Amino acid sequence: MATKRSHGRSHGFRYKTRSVMKKKNPRGVSFLLREYHEGQQALIIIDPRQHKGLPHRRYHGKVGVIINVGRRAITLDVKLGNKSKTLITRLDHIKPFGV
Repeated sequence: MATKRSHGRSHGFRYKTRSVMKKKNPRGVSFLLREYHEGQQALIIIDPRQHKGLPHRRYHGKVGVIINVGRRAITLDVKLGNKSKTLITRLDHIKPFGV
């Protein structure tokens, strides 16, 4: 009986990320005009049109608490299972929770 041949670490990764990387419509600038404050909640929605500061796909749809606000990026505290993760992402990939 032969064992299954290994295809390496990235086997299947390209297929899984195709839906995330699709570019559909040009985006406006309204997301840049939103103001975020520390302690506020934010929803992580990955925007495939901007590849910089792209969070891992496991965080898509998660809600985090804003720890730090920078000029281009925001630091979030996200619960993932029993752990609390620190996530640094750009403004393109988040929006205020409840909006």
